[in-house]
Amino acid sequence: MVYDKSVEGYTVRLRSVTEEDAEVTYAMRADAQKVKYMHKISGTVEDQREYIRKQRQKENDYLFLVTDLEGKPIGMRGIYDVTEKSAESGRTIGYGDAFQNMEALILGIDFAFDTLGVETVYMDAAADNSSVRGIQQKIGAVEYERKVLDELGMEFVYSKLAKEDYKVNRDAIMKLIMRHASRK
Repeated sequence: MVYDKSVEGYTVRLRSVTEEDAEVTYAMRADAQKVKYMHKISGTVEDQREYIRKQRQKENDYLFLVTDLEGKPIGMRGIYDVTEKSAESGRTIGYGDAFQNMEALILGIDFAFDTLGVETVYMDAAADNSSVRGIQQKIGAVEYERKVLDELGMEFVYSKLAKEDYKVNRDAIMKLIMRHASRK
C-alpha cells in the first residue's frame, strides 16, 4: 500500500517506495553484507521495479524508503501483514549510522501503532544478530519462539511488542536519538 505522507524523524524520513527507487533498492538488496539475514534478491532492476509496482498495490503491506534529512537513501523498512490488531515489522536494510537505523525502526513502529492503530507489532531477527535483537529488547519486545529457517540456514528469534510496553521504553531511546541529532 502507499502512505501518501512522509514519516518525519530527527535524523531520518520514511516515505513509500516508488518505482523510481528500483535501482537504489535493488543495489541495497544485492549487498551481500547488508542482507545476510534476509532472502537473497534474484533478477534484475526491472524485476525490482515490477516488485515495487506490485508492492504499492498490496493490501496491508507498506514498504518505505529511508532517507537522511537531505533526501539521500539510506535504507528500507517494511510494515506488513497488517490486521486490525497487529502488524509485522521487517524488511529492514540500514546504511545510516546506528542512530539513524534505530530511529528508522522506531518510526516504523510508531507508524504501526499510531497511524495504523494496531496493538501488537511482531518482529524477528537472526539469533546471532545481536545489534537488532538488542534494540528489539530495549523497546520492550518479548521473545515467544525460536526456529531454524532452512532456506536461510540459521536460527531466528520471534518477538512481539505490545503497544503499552513500547510506550514505556520509547522515550529513553528517542532522547538518545535527539541528543545525537543536536550534535550534527
